This record gives sequence, C-alpha cells and structure tokens, in this order.
Amino acid sequence: MLEEYVSRIEEACGEGRDFIVILKYAKREEAIRKILEKCNVERTLSGVLTNCRYKDKEVSVFRTGKLILKGLTERREAEKILEELLT
Repeated sequence: MLEEYVSRIEEACGEGRDFIVILKYAKREEAIRKILEKCNVERTLSGVLTNCRYKDKEVSVFRTGKLILKGLTERREAEKILEELLT
C-alpha cells in the first residue's frame, strides 16, 4: 500500500523523532482524502495545512502532498501508521 501513495519517508532533524512523508503527486489528493477521513482534525490553516491527530500522534497534512508525523519512536512505527491511514 505504501508504494502506491508514498514517494519517500525521511527522518527530520531535531530532538523528537519526527518523520517527513512525501506523497506521490499523481495520488496525493486521494491519499490526503483518506488520511483526513481517519484523523481527528484539530485545525485547518487557509486550506494549506491541516493539523490532526491519529492514535495520539500529531499529523500535519500539507495540500502540497507533504505530511509530518510527530512523536514517533522509529521508522517502522511511521510506516505502520501510514499503512493504517491509507487503507
């Protein structure tokens, strides 16, 4: 499932274990729709950025197709959450 929607996953620099996810351009609208349906939306900023929560993890969704997953422990956890959000 990840191969269908995700272009790449990178670990962000800094204290916390945050992951930056880049969605494939051709599938980004579909992926964003699926993610927002499963997340608890906390706020939306001008339709460009949506902050939401999924299983007590903060997810920032950008309309450009970039996601930021915050507060994770490892890459495998990021992949697992993405699998759940994109199915």
